[in-house]
Parts: sequence; C-alpha cells; structure tokens
Amino acid sequence: MGNKIYNGRYTADSRDEDFVVFIIGMRINQIFAISKWLPVAKAMGPMIKELYQNPQWGFIHTEVLFSWRTITLIQYWKGFDELITYAHGNTHSLAWKAYNKKINNNGSVGVYHETYKIEKGASEAIYNNMPKIGLSKALSHIPVSKNKDTAIKRMAIK
Repeated sequence: MGNKIYNGRYTADSRDEDFVVFIIGMRINQIFAISKWLPVAKAMGPMIKELYQNPQWGFIHTEVLFSWRTITLIQYWKGFDELITYAHGNTHSLAWKAYNKKINNNGSVGVYHETYKIEKGASEAIYNNMPKIGLSKALSHIPVSKNKDTAIKRMAIK
C-alpha cells in the first residue's frame, strides 16, 4: 500500500491551496526514566488515529521519524485554525495536562513543535523512485513534466 515505488521523477503540486506544516516531537532526555517518557510516546498513537478518523478537522497526513532519542511527526494540515482547534480539543488537552502533571520541568522528557504556514505555490518537492511520502502523500503526487523539471521551475509556476 504505502510502500509502492513510483519509478521516475514525481513532484507534489501545491499551487492551488494553502496548507500548514506542523512538526511535533518528543526527546527522551533520561533514557532510564521509562515511566516518564513511555506515556508521552504512547499518547501520540491515539491522537494520530483520531485525526485520520476525522479528516473534517483539517488534518491531512503525518510522517513519523525515529532517531536515537527523538520521535518526530511531520504533519500536514489544511490550515492553522484547524490545527489550533485540535490542539485545544479534548484528546490533545488531556495528553498535554498529563505531561505537565507528570513531567513539568523535571527534564526527563522534552517536547517541541514548529508550525509553518505555507501559501499556495510557495513550496516545491521532488521524489525520485520513491513511494508517496510527505507532500506527495498529503497533497498530490504527479509526474514531473518539462515545465517542472527543476526546483526553480516548480517554484515559479503559478
């Protein structure tokens, strides 16, 4: 399903809509404080499931990345207002309150996020021999044409 390789060059076409890229994650600062970081990590799954089950909330797609001490989610949203509405909703609010109650400022687990509002036509992407990923999975996945064969051309098309 998500692992099908699309041979050749593809791009993601974002000329027709604004969107938001939201990067959120956690970092395990104290590796042996499992009782602190495991609940934070486990809280992500139900939220992602809930978002995919409710596309009307404006969530489009997420990519999950793992590194040595960090879990990062790159999310794509239809707009900033939708993201903020979800952040103040019940599931996320409960997870955030639990984090603050259990972790607060003890340093065992860090959390972070970055938010980027992307105006239509203000992004470009290229995918060579790749499955659908990132913007190509969130917005569109189209073969690269002659008028989109460089990053400059992909950004210049309006």
